[in-house]
Amino acid sequence: MDFIIELIFEILFDGLLEISKSNRVPKFIRYLLIIIILLFFILVIGFIFIASILAFKESIIAGILLIIIDLFLIIGTISKFRKEYFTKKKNYNIK
Repeated sequence: MDFIIELIFEILFDGLLEISKSNRVPKFIRYLLIIIILLFFILVIGFIFIASILAFKESIIAGILLIIIDLFLIIGTISKFRKEYFTKKKNYNIK
């Protein structure tokens, strides 16, 4: 069951990512998909941050570890977003 859910989620998420990068799709739809992807990442990072605050009250080490994981996720999200949407990709025409 976990495999099926993971497969569906991967197909959906990768599809959204590829569609949002395509120049054939209208800008309105691409921007909407980019906003959906960003909201998903912000939601996951926010849940981990809330969990780190709650864990910090119980155990200082667990709270600090979750904050460190959250910081790595923030840095990774920013670098992935910049790499995917702000760098120009060279178009190699292979015949």
